[in-house]
Amino acid sequence: MASISYFLAVFSLLSVHFYSSALAFTPTPIDLDYAIHAPTYVNSTASGTRVALYNNIRFAYPPTGNLRFRKPRTPPPHEAGIQDGRDRLYKSDCVSSAPAGIPFPGLNGSTWGQEDCLFLNVYVPEGVRPGIDRVPVVHWIYGSAYAFGSKDLMWDGMPLMDHIRSPEDQFIYVASNYRMGLYGWTSAEDEDMDANVGLHDAIAAVEWTQKYISRFGGDPDNITVMGESAGGNMIALMLVAEGLELPFQKAFLSSPAMLPRRNVTTRRRDVFNQVLKAANCTSLECLRNASPSTLVEANKYLLTEVPGESGGASFGPGIGLGPFPDGHFIPDAMTALFEEGRFNKQVRSVISGNMAAEGLQTTPDVSTAAEFATLVRRLLPGATDRTVQRIRDLYPYPDSEIQAVAVDWTTDAVFACNAQAAARAYADRGHRYVFSVPPATHGLDLNYLFYRSQDQTTMAIEALAREFQSKTLDFIRGQNCASGGGVEDWPVYGKGFSTANITERGFVTAVDPWATRKNCDLIFDLIMDPSNGA
Repeated sequence: MASISYFLAVFSLLSVHFYSSALAFTPTPIDLDYAIHAPTYVNSTASGTRVALYNNIRFAYPPTGNLRFRKPRTPPPHEAGIQDGRDRLYKSDCVSSAPAGIPFPGLNGSTWGQEDCLFLNVYVPEGVRPGIDRVPVVHWIYGSAYAFGSKDLMWDGMPLMDHIRSPEDQFIYVASNYRMGLYGWTSAEDEDMDANVGLHDAIAAVEWTQKYISRFGGDPDNITVMGESAGGNMIALMLVAEGLELPFQKAFLSSPAMLPRRNVTTRRRDVFNQVLKAANCTSLECLRNASPSTLVEANKYLLTEVPGESGGASFGPGIGLGPFPDGHFIPDAMTALFEEGRFNKQVRSVISGNMAAEGLQTTPDVSTAAEFATLVRRLLPGATDRTVQRIRDLYPYPDSEIQAVAVDWTTDAVFACNAQAAARAYADRGHRYVFSVPPATHGLDLNYLFYRSQDQTTMAIEALAREFQSKTLDFIRGQNCASGGGVEDWPVYGKGFSTANITERGFVTAVDPWATRKNCDLIFDLIMDPSNGA
């Protein structure tokens, strides 16, 4: 635990104290009806933009006791006095367990966090008048395999706010937590518990933004929700959720991570049973009454010690501790819902992107054809040898390079086909990018999107980072993206599959390679075939 405390402190210092805080700017406390919040800090970006950081605002009841494994309860309880978030510095994260193999030194192998964690941060630049102005809003939902992370780790809105030079540039940045691991993704259909509560946490946080952001000076009719990996996929799930009234107008999905499963009732129950066993319980009542430390240890065991069997996007036993189609709110595989036109038509514009080589650091070691077949059957448990061979034939590598086959399969099945499905569904208001800067691995685009300086992000090309940030901010600030406002640099996907290929030389308009390769078409056909058991 000492190593993760140090890591959290370092990143908090980067996001809070990296910028000068000796400022005269004194923003007003914000009345939210249930609480009054004053800024936690007033900081400044590298270019001198002063920003009020309202950290650790509660957006739902603590999800403890009888609220374990249930959708978040809102609005939050009343809090007396003026809150400033400082009582929760370094202790607002949801329970996290990071497997040893993840590429984050200092995080890998660590466990931290607590159940009372449904908090968000709001960053407001100087000059925005609370309750008067209506500036654009971006709401960030972080990734990390549905298992670890928080609103405070690794990325924050300050690098983007470094681009504010005039009142026309202003925007508000929000970032929120959600439950992860067994807390966010455990359920069984015949138990008194809700499915995918981590997803519902993310929705509740964005709904909070829509309801309250005008009090900070934000425009509730110009909210862009952004996320990467798990965060990007939860936004995509919001787009296909049955009956959800979207609390945002635009969406930016980076590497939406999820395997396209369809009927998981039995496998979902199997994961629930393993959670019971890990907590030494035999019933849901036992789980709800278990001590916090018991659940922390059970979660750690399932995420870091049980061999991952999901096939991609999440860790843990069986289908993994991550989202799944519950047959109701998420009625089917996300790609199937996009293909069948069962998605929200009210959103103004969507950008969806993926890395060119997502699978390089996210694929288990595969050394034989039999091991590749096992990997495929984690998505398609009923796949015959002929079906596995059809998939193998998509990737023109010799048998001696079977790992390359597995890497490309992961890139397609877990990430790229999801991004393509979203762009294709929204066609006339959809925009797509492929990030091709070497090594083009999972998450590399975030080094550019949240670039600070060469001191902080040495692997980024500064000119490209500034271009990526600028074009993203154009999208965020644009009011009517369906007719082109704010998206001139993001080609409309349309029927020609136009895509922004982000290269070392900058943005280049190209045809989406996943539209020409047809890999996603075959994967879609296979998941729709009931005999394959997706």
